[in-house]
Amino acid sequence: MAKLITGRFDNIDGVKKAFAAIAHAGFTREQYGAFYTPPPGQHDHHPVGGDSLRDGATADSAPGALTGAAMGGGAGLALGAVGALAFPIAGLAAVLAGAGVGAYIGSLMGAMSQVDDDASPDESTKTHPVEQPGGMRIAVNVDAGADEEESAISALESAGAMDVAQAEGVWQHGQWKDFDARIPPTTSPNATP
Repeated sequence: MAKLITGRFDNIDGVKKAFAAIAHAGFTREQYGAFYTPPPGQHDHHPVGGDSLRDGATADSAPGALTGAAMGGGAGLALGAVGALAFPIAGLAAVLAGAGVGAYIGSLMGAMSQVDDDASPDESTKTHPVEQPGGMRIAVNVDAGADEEESAISALESAGAMDVAQAEGVWQHGQWKDFDARIPPTTSPNATP
C-alpha cells in the first residue's frame, strides 16, 4: 500500500494550480494524479442504486421510525374514532384511515428525529458511509518520506485544496487504483486546519 496525501477542489483552475505547485515541489508526474468523485449517494455501489442501504447519519433511524409509527398510529386511531363519531357514515374506514395516516407520519417523524447530521468521517464504514462532498481530487504518492508528505500538503494547500488528508491505497502509473469514496481519508495531522 502506498502512502498518499489527497485534497479536494471545487474547480479545474485549482487542480491546474495544484499540479504546477506539486511539480514545482519536485514530484514526478508518476507521483500524482487527479480524478473526479461524484456527490455522496451517486457512486452506484449498491445493487438497487446509491452507495449503501443506509449511511452513517441514518444508522440509528429504524428504532425512531418504529416508535414514531406506534405513537402516530395511536394518535391517528383516536382522531379516526372521533371522525367516525362525528360522521357515522365514515365509520370503520375513518378509524383505519386515521390509524394508517398517523402511523405513516409518525414513522417519518420518528426516523427523522434520529438522523445524525453531524456524523463523523472517523465512524465511516462501507456499510454505513459518511462521505465527503464530491468534486475534483488530487492524490500525491509520498512513499519516500516525511519531507515529501510536508511538501505535498504545502503544495495542495497553496493551491486552495480542501479536505487535505492522508490515505493508503494501490498506486499505479500516477493513479490511485482502489479509491473508495465511501471511506473518507484520515485528516492529515500536518495539514492546516
